[in-house]
Amino acid sequence: MLKLLPVFASMALLTSTLVVSTLAVAETVYIRDDLYVPLRGGQTSEHRILHKGLRSGTPMERLEENSETGYTHVRLEGGKEGWLQTQYLVDQPIARDLLEKATLRLAKVEQDDQENKTRLKALEAERAMLFTQDQNLNDENQALQSELQRINDLAANVLNIEDKNQLLQTEQTQLKKQIEALLLETEELKDDRSRAWFLQGAGTILVGLLFGFIGARRIYNRQAASGWV
Repeated sequence: MLKLLPVFASMALLTSTLVVSTLAVAETVYIRDDLYVPLRGGQTSEHRILHKGLRSGTPMERLEENSETGYTHVRLEGGKEGWLQTQYLVDQPIARDLLEKATLRLAKVEQDDQENKTRLKALEAERAMLFTQDQNLNDENQALQSELQRINDLAANVLNIEDKNQLLQTEQTQLKKQIEALLLETEELKDDRSRAWFLQGAGTILVGLLFGFIGARRIYNRQAASGWV
């Protein structure tokens, strides 16, 4: 049993070592993207620092590159010139700047998309309003067509009525002439009747006078014959 104790101790130590190694391997680490590179007045780390630290992603103009010293002569946007280690320079923007630009573009696209959706809703609302107006105009057009047809029918009836009025006026004129002719004939008949009655009365009077004269003559003759006169 005493002989097994060193074995158990070795196994325990090995187990603990494996656990620690496993924990060390499982840990996740990241490399910092943000770097601050000093701008120097020469091509060595001993030269004076002109700028304490240029942040990664800072744009600049490359004037000269020295492969032996590993330094590059650059000019900043403000016009200041100096030397940087070439290993910190790249020809493309860094991932952070690209991400920021992509994020800005994405935000712009989303904003444009939202604006387009808003405009689309406004256009759809305007389209619906125009459709309603078009329907109303169609209904008004139909109503106007019906009213126009009614007016045309009335106009045709008016023309027919005017024609009938003209015909009636002509007939009325003819009837007036006939009435006037009948009135004239009536007056003439009245005159004829008056003359007839006058002649008849005069004849009656004459006949009466004649009979009276004859009667008186007879009486006179009788009296003369009897010697009375």
